[in-house]
Amino acid sequence: RDLVRSRGLGDVYKRQPDWYKQINPAGFVPTLKQGEFMVAESLVINEYINDLADTPPLFPQSAQQKALARCFIKSTDTSFVPSFYRLLKAQAKQDQAKATDKMLAALQQINEALKTSTGPYLFGVEISLADIAIYPWFERWAVLKHYRGLTIPDAMDALQKWITTMHKRDSVKSNAEEDSFYIAEYFDYASGKK
Repeated sequence: RDLVRSRGLGDVYKRQPDWYKQINPAGFVPTLKQGEFMVAESLVINEYINDLADTPPLFPQSAQQKALARCFIKSTDTSFVPSFYRLLKAQAKQDQAKATDKMLAALQQINEALKTSTGPYLFGVEISLADIAIYPWFERWAVLKHYRGLTIPDAMDALQKWITTMHKRDSVKSNAEEDSFYIAEYFDYASGKK
């Protein structure tokens, strides 16, 4: 149940076997198929699995905190992820500078949220779907560092600590890829080919 989603890899559709393309012709990853039921949106899959599980939920118990976690997840999908791609795809220096400023602002918001948390995770002492929704982008951070020279500022110590905490999780370690994997996968984005 400790999920880390995979999303947005460059040429993943080209490498998909024919059986996968038959299940999901659009090629979205990941896809969950259970009998005749199929869903192909990462964030929805995470919630679906969470709803089916017998173990403690991956949402905060408080209705207010749960709502805030859902807002964070939505913001990740509609703001942070597009900012990641906008920076990576920007070719002109001035566009890169603007995209860098937006990405740094997004990082600062995450850092501030972590500063107010009661534990090492975004919503306390237990990992939540909010952590799971955004962490994969930090596993891919080597891409922005390699192609755009962007590092996470040392001053964002809460964010740095959270990344370290997430990185130490067994589920993360067992599914981690080398930086070189992501750098190669995102080359077409960074070079303006996508």
